[in-house]
Amino acid sequence: MASDSNDQFEYDVALSFAGEDRAVAEEFAKLLKSKDIKVFYDEYEAADMWGKDLVDHLVNIYGRKARYCVMFISQYYPLKKWTKVERMAAQERAFRDANEYILPLRLDDTEVPGITETTGYRDLRQHSIESIVNLIEQKLTKTKGQSSPPPQSHDLRSGNVPSANTRFGSIPMPPRKRTFTQLQKDRFARGAFDFIKQYFQQALKQLEAREGDIQTDFTEVTNLEFTSRIYVQEEVKCQCMIWLGNELTPNTIYYSEGRVSSGHNSFNDYLTVEDNGEELLLRISGMSMTIRIDESLVIKEKAAEYLWKRFTVPLSYR
Repeated sequence: MASDSNDQFEYDVALSFAGEDRAVAEEFAKLLKSKDIKVFYDEYEAADMWGKDLVDHLVNIYGRKARYCVMFISQYYPLKKWTKVERMAAQERAFRDANEYILPLRLDDTEVPGITETTGYRDLRQHSIESIVNLIEQKLTKTKGQSSPPPQSHDLRSGNVPSANTRFGSIPMPPRKRTFTQLQKDRFARGAFDFIKQYFQQALKQLEAREGDIQTDFTEVTNLEFTSRIYVQEEVKCQCMIWLGNELTPNTIYYSEGRVSSGHNSFNDYLTVEDNGEELLLRISGMSMTIRIDESLVIKEKAAEYLWKRFTVPLSYR
């Protein structure tokens, strides 16, 4: 969805995020770009920004040049110098613009000055990046007044199907199942693995900071394999290895707990990439008897949470 040639905005979407959340923002930017949505993501503009007065440049972008600003709200966001510049420019724009401009995207429950509890938002702990990008595409289609909007998301299982509004009333349209290529599945699996890896890194840091008698260790064995350990009073209490499958199982993420080694001969649990006819998700094998799983197919955020809960079960019995 490229911007119209006479569009007053240089960008459809500008992303505002803290450096610690770059991995999520980058995945978001790639998905927007794949849909021909013009996105301001700093890494895409590195050459243009080199040597410029960045304060003036960013104020211009977040205050004038973007149709929407997606704000990645996390514990890091209010603490950063550059996000403050971006936020203030975006809020000034939102104040003078009758239409919604700031689209808050929550990574946690941090409060950000000027973003009230009544402001509509999306939560990455509950919704996939793909589904949120689809919503942005729909907003852009509606805003630009295009005659052929993209297909709306629907749940094949519940029977909620998009309808065509005509003078005959609302005529239900039949669902059309999406198909996904092997490349899409491979990239989704890699993205999910990278997210789980970052989730464990952050979770271990927070756990160690909160508990005085706990130390942690995170080791990235390769870019497709990592180990985690939790020590209680300097004795190993929890340890696991998580890795992405090889060429024979490229869409499977494996979890092995207990004593870790460099081999991949055994595992306790695994996640496989599947689709529900609408989007790619992860199926948890559900071998754990202690962790409840409400859905058979989950987004990567829920998968990471499941593995972390499984990994830390022994702490509940110390």
